[in-house]
Amino acid sequence: MELQILRTRHPPEIFLSQLTVLLRAEGIKTEEIQVIERLENLPKEDRLLLAVHGELLLGYAHLCIAKTLSRNPAAEIVAIIVRRDRRRQGIGRRLIAAAETWARQAGREHLLLHTEVIRTEAHAFYAALGYEKSATIIEFQRDL
Repeated sequence: MELQILRTRHPPEIFLSQLTVLLRAEGIKTEEIQVIERLENLPKEDRLLLAVHGELLLGYAHLCIAKTLSRNPAAEIVAIIVRRDRRRQGIGRRLIAAAETWARQAGREHLLLHTEVIRTEAHAFYAALGYEKSATIIEFQRDL
């Protein structure tokens, strides 16, 4: 069976626990019930791209429409995660290509993505795909 990219708003149940495991592997403390609640509360325009091999979730990308006062709405990759044991096999590249297709179909001129400063391997990956680093965006976060 080949790698498939599923575009969905509501992931099939078989992938929900795997999605939770994938998030936890990246250091995100969450439970499956929280993932399900978050999925239910996503804006209707949001989409998930699931990279699957049969019934195995290999990675995902969360897509949304970024709306700001400073630019026309753009497509945005909110998150992209590939299982550690499946990285460097073209899965991330396929997820990005599917995200670009979704953005074009949604009539967007730009596709934005964010990554953590410490994930330098991700920076190199995005640059290799032709993405340019923005010198104007620095994100600050504070837990409340």
